Amino acid sequence: MASRTVKNHWFVSVALPKQVHGQTFVRRTETFPTEDDAKQFAKEMLSEKHHIFAGTLLGTHLPVRRIISGSQLDSWVGVKESDLDLT
Repeated sequence: MASRTVKNHWFVSVALPKQVHGQTFVRRTETFPTEDDAKQFAKEMLSEKHHIFAGTLLGTHLPVRRIISGSQLDSWVGVKESDLDLT
């Protein structure tokens, strides 16, 4: 039996404002091989005022999924809320 290899272990899901078929937003998800890559993308999306959440994909070496959302995002990407221009 062949084992399945997961190349991208982290994901960041972004809610993009868009009016499509009555929906007020569309969610786009990007995958990344490392946590640092995911953090960089999440930091960029936070600075553009998008609503995001991130986490790990399940795999044989990651038996538990990790989800990062809400107030955890700022500390996870390493910024203070005041560092982001939210005005």
